[in-house]
Amino acid sequence: GVYTTQHDGKLHFRLKHYNLMLVVSDATPINLLVRLGLIDLLPTLYGNIVIPTAVHAELSHAHTPPAIREWLTSRPSWLDVREAADPDSIVASGAGEREAIALALEMRADLLLVDDKEARMAARRLNIAITGTLGVLELASVKKLIALPTVVRQMEEHGFFVKKEILAEMLERDMRRGGP
Repeated sequence: GVYTTQHDGKLHFRLKHYNLMLVVSDATPINLLVRLGLIDLLPTLYGNIVIPTAVHAELSHAHTPPAIREWLTSRPSWLDVREAADPDSIVASGAGEREAIALALEMRADLLLVDDKEARMAARRLNIAITGTLGVLELASVKKLIALPTVVRQMEEHGFFVKKEILAEMLERDMRRGGP
C-alpha cells in the first residue's frame, strides 16, 4: 500500500492497484487462456494463481498441446503449485478438479477458476466462489483489457465449444456496456 496525505492534512492508507485475492485454478481455464494467447489476463485480474499438483501434471502431460507444456516449463512467478491435503473427500470427476476444489477449501481461496460442470456444482455445494474461462474473459472485457467479440471469434476458430445462448448473452451484456 501507499500512504497519502489528503487535503485535511491527515495521513491515509490507500491500497495501490494490487489485487490481493487468493485464486486457485483448475487446468481448463489455464489451457484455454494459453492457447488464446491471453494467459497474462490472470495475473492482471487476480494477482497470483495457485494450482494443485494434479493440475500441473495434467498441463504438462504428453497429450497436452505443446504450447501449454512450453508455457508451463518456464512457469511465471505468479503461478504457484501446491499439494492438496485431502482431495479424496471431494466428489468431482477428475483428479485436477478434486484437488483444485480441495485446495480452494484448504486455503480458503476467494475464487476457484473451473469450467467442468460437475466440479462447479461440487464447489457451489461447498460454498466456494467460482468463475470459469468465460467469466475471466467477461471481467477482462469489463476492465477494457480485451475486445470480447474478437476473443469469442478466436475461441470459435480454435474449436472451443460454448453454448451459443451463453455466448449471445455475454456479447449482449458487452454491447450494453459499450464494448466494441
